Amino acid sequence: MKKFAIARLGQKAKLAALAVTTGALTVAQPAMAEAIDVAAVVSDVKGQIAAVVLLGGAVLLVYAAVKAFKWVRGAMS
Repeated sequence: MKKFAIARLGQKAKLAALAVTTGALTVAQPAMAEAIDVAAVVSDVKGQIAAVVLLGGAVLLVYAAVKAFKWVRGAMS
C-alpha cells in the first residue's frame, strides 16, 4: 500500500512535479536571501596562511625524509 500521492503518479507526472518544484525554488530563493558579510572570515583565513604553509612544509619534509630513508635502505640491501 502506497501512502503518498506522489507514489501513485506516473513517470511523466513525477518529472513535471520535480520541474515545477525546482523552478519555484530557483525563483523564490534569491528573494529571501540577503547578503552575508564574509570579510571577517576571509581576513582570518588570510592571517592563517603562514601557519598553514609552515605546517605543510614540515609534513612534506617528514614525508620526503621517510621516502629517502626507505630508498637508501633498499639500495643498501
